[in-house]
Amino acid sequence: MEQRPDECADAHNGLAEKVQEYEITMHSLKTKIADLEDQSWRNNIRIRGIPETVLPTGLNDYLQDMFQALTPAIHPDQLVVDRVHRLRRPQHLPATAERDVIARIHFFHAKELIMKASRTAEMSDPYGHIKMFADLSAETLQYRKNLAQITATLREKKIADRWGYPAKLLIHYEGKMHTISNLDTGLAKLNDWGIQVRDA
Repeated sequence: MEQRPDECADAHNGLAEKVQEYEITMHSLKTKIADLEDQSWRNNIRIRGIPETVLPTGLNDYLQDMFQALTPAIHPDQLVVDRVHRLRRPQHLPATAERDVIARIHFFHAKELIMKASRTAEMSDPYGHIKMFADLSAETLQYRKNLAQITATLREKKIADRWGYPAKLLIHYEGKMHTISNLDTGLAKLNDWGIQVRDA
């Protein structure tokens, strides 16, 4: 009877260690899967605001005209859309809301120029209400949402940053590149630099 509690304690400690190992392995696998999804979707653009009156058969032509208006310097032959389709409407959106469109751009450099232009140029009608986003995994989107305090503060302070793969935040500060992997390390880094982080 005296040995029994010791045996139970040893078994419990062993089980706790195994659970911790499995949690680390699961986190690693989730990160790997998210990275594979993000890499395989790198040529995709998520487009919001295309009217539902544009039928599936007309989406390609609509995008060709919009991309050409947004990036007139790119030759039309480079604006090849491999595939385009509408996504299902999320349950929290009203039935009248436009469904997002996913388009795979054949040439990666053209996709990057389109995304850059969508952030820096003002689109004229009838495309002025259109918004474009990178097509990312749910895991990566949640990761970026978790670092919203950090990125908002960096924008406010005009400190250059960009997203890396697998999910990480790269900050260029005082001539050096710094890597942020999670919120705690980001807050600690900004605190070391004497930068007060914005409230969430």
